Amino acid sequence: MGYSKIKVGVLLLLCTATLHFRSLGQTTDYSLPADLEKNISKADYKIIADLSIAAVAKKYKIDHVSQGTITLGKGQNMAAFNLDNVLLQCEAEKDHSKWNGIIQAHFDRLFNSIDKHEKTDLSGYDKVKGNLSIRIYTAASAEQRGGLENLVSRVDLEGTVTLLMLDLPEAFATVSKKEFDHWHISADTAFRQALENIGKQKIERETKSFNIEGTPVEFNFLENEDYAASYALDLSNNSPGLVGEWGSAIALPNKGLVAICKISREKPVEFVKFIQAAKPIIEKSYTSHPQPISKEFFWYYKGKFTRIVVNEDSKGNINVIAPVGLSELMVSKK
Repeated sequence: MGYSKIKVGVLLLLCTATLHFRSLGQTTDYSLPADLEKNISKADYKIIADLSIAAVAKKYKIDHVSQGTITLGKGQNMAAFNLDNVLLQCEAEKDHSKWNGIIQAHFDRLFNSIDKHEKTDLSGYDKVKGNLSIRIYTAASAEQRGGLENLVSRVDLEGTVTLLMLDLPEAFATVSKKEFDHWHISADTAFRQALENIGKQKIERETKSFNIEGTPVEFNFLENEDYAASYALDLSNNSPGLVGEWGSAIALPNKGLVAICKISREKPVEFVKFIQAAKPIIEKSYTSHPQPISKEFFWYYKGKFTRIVVNEDSKGNINVIAPVGLSELMVSKK
């Protein structure tokens, strides 16, 4: 796929955007982000990046573009725009002539969210508590949403960042520390309220049993494109039936999907077969989604998440190493 399949109007827009960008002395690095090299070609990336630059330049002054991020000039209400979401949206659409529309719609939604955020009265906690929410991001993606030093955040899952958000009509918006300071509450209070709000959302639940090497293994899934992963952070309160006696093995590949296997005294190693079978699916759900979270598996026990070490050898054999705490439970409670 290349430029020949793009409509003339889109091609002219690309040329205009490129010339305008260069005339301002701004630089564009078209190197593919490492985590997207398997999903998109360099030629497609350049097309999408140029169209995105043109869309953003209508509203913001751009400083530079590098590694899938459009960094804005200082003194504006945003610091940067990450292109991961729009790249995956476009790559899913094989008709290049539709890419400009997809990109314009993507940034229009973002700009609309930003405008609504600025118009929302954030002066008091009582005015926003019902709209508090959270989102889990990869560490790199979270940093690109305005700089972690400027946002209200915490870490629930190793390798990720949990951000305090506002659940606004049609969009989610980050909460800046400057806004948060006006509320005169602790971050713990805000996150607890956000989790309480998420716990009220309708989440699709599905349980299936798969026969793996002669052993029936129960797979549990949570699905909701906006809330599933965030909902799972408080699983013991939201869905206690999905937490075993010794906790659960959990994967959160993206914001809309969670896979769970309960761990109990009666079935202490069922989670190993769960991980071995689910690993390829989880990795695909991570790489193909516009808002990925983690390819890792975690042990959830008493409200805490601990990464489960999973290794794959040269022959494709998947080895699972139980966290120390889980191993201790297995030894002491046999």
